[in-house]
Amino acid sequence: MAEETREVRGRLPKDLKIAFEIACARLELTQTAALEEAIKEWLKKHESTSGDK
Repeated sequence: MAEETREVRGRLPKDLKIAFEIACARLELTQTAALEEAIKEWLKKHESTSGDK
């Protein structure tokens, strides 16, 4: 059975969005996969430091 998904929306500066699209194309990676990887890394970083505050 397929994993349930949800949509995430946001706004980025035009230059960053274009750079992201180009990088994904060069890596032959979907934007969804790249965003999932980036969010997981962000969560790891912030979960490991959340107890320090």
